[in-house]
This record gives sequence, C-alpha cells and structure tokens, in this order.
Amino acid sequence: MVWEDGGGNLASYPLPPVREGGMAHNGAMGNHMRETLTRLLDEYDARRRAESEREKRAKDDEAQFLRDFAELRRGVIRPVFAAAGALLEERGHRYSISEQEFVAGAAGGICEAGISMRVVASGTKAPLHEDQHTLSIVTRHYNRTVWINSGEASNAGGMAGAKGAYGLERITPQLVEDEVVAFVARVVAS
Repeated sequence: MVWEDGGGNLASYPLPPVREGGMAHNGAMGNHMRETLTRLLDEYDARRRAESEREKRAKDDEAQFLRDFAELRRGVIRPVFAAAGALLEERGHRYSISEQEFVAGAAGGICEAGISMRVVASGTKAPLHEDQHTLSIVTRHYNRTVWINSGEASNAGGMAGAKGAYGLERITPQLVEDEVVAFVARVVAS
C-alpha cells in the first residue's frame, strides 16, 4: 500500500500476505468480526432488496390503477356523460366534457386523472364558480380510489372522511347515472 506522508514523500507498508483461496489475511480482523460484519451486511443488502421490490410493486400497482381508471373512464363514465349531455342538448341546455390525465410534477405537485361534465342550464349564464355546475370523477392515486364531486361542500371527502370516495370496482354505469341525475337535478333547481 502506498500513500503520501504529508511532506511530499511517498511511504509504503507491505500488503498482508495472500492466503490460499485468494483472500488476504489480515491479522487485525479476527474471524468473529469478519463473520459478524458479513452477516450484518448481508442483512442490510436483503432489506434494501426487499424495500426496492416493495417500491417497484407500489409503482406497478399505481400504474395499473391509473390504466384501470382510464379504461373505466373510456368505457363507463364518458358514455354515460355523453348520453346525458345529448339529452340535455335536445332540451336547449349546454354541456361539455373534459378529461385530464394523471401528471406528477417535477416539484412534487400532482394533477390527478379525471373526467368532468359541466352543465349550463338553458336561459342562464355560466356560474361564477365553475365547480358549482361540474360533476367530476377524479382519481385519488395515493389510496387507489376515485372521488365523485358535484361541487357540493358535503361531498368534500378527503382525509377526514370517505364520502364521495369509491374503489374502482364500485364505479358502475348505474352509479354514474345516479350521480348524473342528482347533479342535473341540482343544476336545474338553482
């Protein structure tokens, strides 16, 4: 082993002799310490691998959830919104449907995936607060649910409660139809 001694001079000491099998014998490191450190480092490596596998599984599950929601949005929610919108248009009301994909921002910001239906009743102006006449079905990727919100404070849900939050398996055409009917009833009543 060679090193600088601080004064610009190179100094050296002999390397430990190599034992049979190719490993250097270090008299300062006893077998007990080597075995203990090897065991500790093996356990550490196993924990890191398990953690890495858990993280990968979580990311895979999240990606699958978002794919499942996209399919649900395309095959169940949008057709119900479109059918209701066509009926509303026949009666002189206006509607629009907008969709948003999930986006994870660079600064940690998240934009959840979702679909929204906005309705403006005939003979009225668009409301000042757009969410008052908007029915939204939006992912909550962190707990693998979707949130149905029609702009009512009582449907806030969130961390304090699960009102309005559903697992994907509970989002059926009938549920979406019921939500649309209740939403349109509130819009035309106001």
